[in-house]
Amino acid sequence: MPPKRKHAETAGAEASTSTRATRSSTRSAAASKASKPAAPKKSTAKKAAPQKSGEQVDGETSAPPAKKSRTAKAVPKPAADKTKSTGKASDPSLSGSADKSGAGASFKTDDDLGHNKSPPLTTLSTTTTSSTPPPKQVVQAAKAPPAKAQPPTSSIEPYTTKRSLALFKSYADSDDPNVIGPEGFERICTDANIPFDGTLPLILAWQLGAKEMGKITIVEWTTGMDVLKISSLPALDLAIHDLENILILGKPIPTKKTQREPYDKTSFWKYCEDTKDAFHKLYLFCFSLAKPEQSRNIDMETATALWSVLLVPKFPLMGEVISFITERGSYKAANKDLWSMMLEFCETVNPNLSDYEGEGAWPTLLDDFVLSKKAQQATTSCFVPTIS
Repeated sequence: MPPKRKHAETAGAEASTSTRATRSSTRSAAASKASKPAAPKKSTAKKAAPQKSGEQVDGETSAPPAKKSRTAKAVPKPAADKTKSTGKASDPSLSGSADKSGAGASFKTDDDLGHNKSPPLTTLSTTTTSSTPPPKQVVQAAKAPPAKAQPPTSSIEPYTTKRSLALFKSYADSDDPNVIGPEGFERICTDANIPFDGTLPLILAWQLGAKEMGKITIVEWTTGMDVLKISSLPALDLAIHDLENILILGKPIPTKKTQREPYDKTSFWKYCEDTKDAFHKLYLFCFSLAKPEQSRNIDMETATALWSVLLVPKFPLMGEVISFITERGSYKAANKDLWSMMLEFCETVNPNLSDYEGEGAWPTLLDDFVLSKKAQQATTSCFVPTIS
C-alpha cells in the first residue's frame, strides 16, 4: 500500500531545516580552508623569450637594457695576508708535502687584488684564480767573476821612508828583524799579487839587488824602494808587472803619462829604450843570484828551472833543449859560460837549426843537442809509410 503523504507544512519545515544545516557546514569548511596556506599554483604558461634590444613587441619598440656599472667587488683578504709580515704560511696546503708538489693551493695574491706589492721570494709557486698571468721573473745568468784588476793609481799612498820601513818590518823574520827570509818573501809576493812560480820574484830580487834567493836584507829593501819610491804593495805590484810586460812577455812599450805615476819610473823608461840589453842584465843577474857563494856553477836542476821561466816564453826552441837535458841526465851543472852561450844560442840560431855551425865555439851540451835533433829530422824525412 502506498506511503502516506506528509502534510505540506511539515514537509516545508523539514526542507528549511536541512537547508540551514547545509549552509552551516559549508561555512565551516570555507573557514577551515582559509586558515590553511594556499598552495602555489603551477604556471602552465611558457616562458617568454628574452627580448632583444630594439625588437618590436605588440607594435612597440623595447628600449635597450641599461648597462650595469662596473663596481669593484669587495674581496676579503685571505689569511695569507697576515702571514706576509712574518713570512710564514698559515694555510696547511702551503706547507709540508704540498710545498714539494706545488699542487692544490688556490688563493688570491696581492696582484689579484690590484695591489702593487710583490709576493715574498719564499712564496710557493701556486695556481691563482686571477685571469691575469703573473709577471715573468727575469733570471740573469751568473757572470763569471772578473779578473783581479790593478788598483787605480789615485788610491796608492805616496812614498815615504817611514811607510817603506814599516812595510819591511811586517814581513821580517821574528828572530832577525833586519832580514826577510824565505817565508816572509813568499808572503810578500802573495800579498803583492806576484806569483811565486814565474819570473816576477826574480824581477823583484833584481830591482832590489838581492844577493840570495828568497831573502831580502833591510839595506837592500830600503835602497831599492828609495830608488823606485815605493812604500805600498799595490805600487810594488805595478812596478814588477810593468817590467815583466816589456822584458818577458814582449808587450808594446806604453806611452808616458803626464799625471803623477804611482812610483818613480825613471829606471823603467831607461829599460824601455833598449829592452834587449835590459833582459840581458836580468838574465845574468839570475845566474849570480842562484849560484852559491863558494861555487862557480849552479846545479843543472836549478839552471833548467830558471831557463823554463826566462827563455822558454821568449824562445820556444829552449823547451826542446830542456827536454833533451832531462832525458840524457848526464849534465850535472851549468857554469857561467854555458849560461851565457845558451842565451846567445836562442837569439842567433834559427829554430830549425839550419844555420847552426858545429865547428863554432858552442858548448858541448849544445853540440849534442843539435846532433840529436838533426838525427831525428833525418829519420823522420826518410820514413815512408807502407800501405798494406
